[in-house]
Amino acid sequence: MHLRYITCSDPRAHNSFDEMFNLWNVDERVEVAVQMHPGKVSPGTERYQWIMDLLDNLYCNPSRYNFAVHVNQGWCHSICNGYIPEELKPIFNKNWLFLPGRPLVQRVQLNMPKATADSLDPYKLKSVIDAFPNKEFILQYNDKTKVAVDNLHKIGAHFSLLYDASGGNGISPDSWQKPVYNEHDMGYAGGLGPDNITDNLEMIKSVARFDSVWIDAEGKLKTDNKFDVARAQQYVLNAKTWIEKQR
Repeated sequence: MHLRYITCSDPRAHNSFDEMFNLWNVDERVEVAVQMHPGKVSPGTERYQWIMDLLDNLYCNPSRYNFAVHVNQGWCHSICNGYIPEELKPIFNKNWLFLPGRPLVQRVQLNMPKATADSLDPYKLKSVIDAFPNKEFILQYNDKTKVAVDNLHKIGAHFSLLYDASGGNGISPDSWQKPVYNEHDMGYAGGLGPDNITDNLEMIKSVARFDSVWIDAEGKLKTDNKFDVARAQQYVLNAKTWIEKQR
């Protein structure tokens, strides 16, 4: 099993940019993912400005790092209905690139609310995906989204799947989902953290076999409900150690 990314989700303004770059430098597969949604992450808030400043730091950095946004609530609903909210247009700026030509934000995860999934017109979402061919769009796959995902798959949309049975609630499943489609890249999330990543990678390997996957942790990277860079680094190091033992 090939591991594409080791994703560390939901750092916020209390984390310094030096901490973020130190985390990225632990391993080339490290991906930092930030949560974006109306209200607490809107323009004018500390979190929104921190994300924009972090992107500015990336733009000025000679190295290339893996960066993703996880879009929630009303902003996710807008994208699924075919248009980019004004507040997110900087994220989709086609001129905001690492050289030569790699976008600063490489991946966009759409965490569809159930109402959005139930009413999804797949052609509208496909129009957004097609408009940004240099970005990888990720959809969660679980009971509330699988019909919407299947409809998008049937019309030939290009997207990746995050298997997360808990729907972002940080609960590990009794067993991990076998790949549903052969055509879409896939990742796994749900209760992953530094203390259990080795055992869970073994279980994921048993279903993913020789496929290329990524892993995504959030809740178990926090201390006192705040993203803890030390815990994130340990999660990455434990995953890296597991990878090296497979060789």
